[in-house]
Amino acid sequence: MSLTRELANPHSPITRFLNAHLPGGAANDAYLKAARNLTRTIRPPEVRNVPWTTLGTAIDLRIRMWLGAQVHHGVKAGINHLRAPAGFVPATPGHAAKYTPHLNAAKAGEHLLQLLRRPGPRDPTPADEEHLARLAIVAARYEHIFRTAEIPLHHQRAVSHFTELRLGADPRYSLRRLTSEIPRTYAVDVCQQLDAAKKPLAALKGRPLTCGPLFAGSQDVGHAEGDFIAGGVLVDCKATITPAHYPRQSLAWLQQLAAYLLLDYPDHYRIHEVGLYLSRQGALISWPVPEFLSLLGARQSLPDLRRHLRVYLGTAFYRR
Repeated sequence: MSLTRELANPHSPITRFLNAHLPGGAANDAYLKAARNLTRTIRPPEVRNVPWTTLGTAIDLRIRMWLGAQVHHGVKAGINHLRAPAGFVPATPGHAAKYTPHLNAAKAGEHLLQLLRRPGPRDPTPADEEHLARLAIVAARYEHIFRTAEIPLHHQRAVSHFTELRLGADPRYSLRRLTSEIPRTYAVDVCQQLDAAKKPLAALKGRPLTCGPLFAGSQDVGHAEGDFIAGGVLVDCKATITPAHYPRQSLAWLQQLAAYLLLDYPDHYRIHEVGLYLSRQGALISWPVPEFLSLLGARQSLPDLRRHLRVYLGTAFYRR
């Protein structure tokens, strides 16, 4: 069970704790006021069946790449799922015939990870940017396999629909085929969002970076993994065209940030600021931690909230 699914359940222990200790009304009002003042929205491609999840993950990955990330745990986990997908264990010739395409896709993914570990060009051309966007989209498709692992039907679809290409054993050629099948409109969309990110996130570039941070309390809610922390600033990326239309949704986003902050029980990441980055508006809405907690309605200090949450989740675990 992931933190997102736990927060969607009004009866889960983490939701009950946050509702009681950090109800968030003033924080949500502050976020909505800032979001409603944004005038720019990068529209997605005007095509049918836009892969919203894939493009949202892709821009998150592309921003991480731009910030200097070289390790992408979710992508690697998706590749590992392809390497040994459920039901495709090559114990017999028949199984091997079904398994080989997934193994070849996994080999292409390993080559992709090698490319992502290399520093990008210092002064990328538009062609370089489009190529990097295509790599990010393919990487997002691998990560989608990992993210759907707890939902069997979606996971099977993610594996079986990863690509319709008949990939060969050469990982370099296979990766070129995977990137070339990405519609150019999708790559341009990611490029536009990255370009919009460079100014609002400039202050984070060059700072110590942790991507996909796990927290001391992550296992207490099943799995909790943030987007990235740069120099003590915790950022969660949202690629939405309607950042201020759904107050319940934005409140859930703020509670997600609060959960990450509190689950860092020993203050390992020294988080001093938290924020939502709206990639289609090119805007970072953030607060220093004391102000964020005050807006959420906190009546206790951050160390006390962390300590009480740890005890509460531990007690809730034993009540299950």
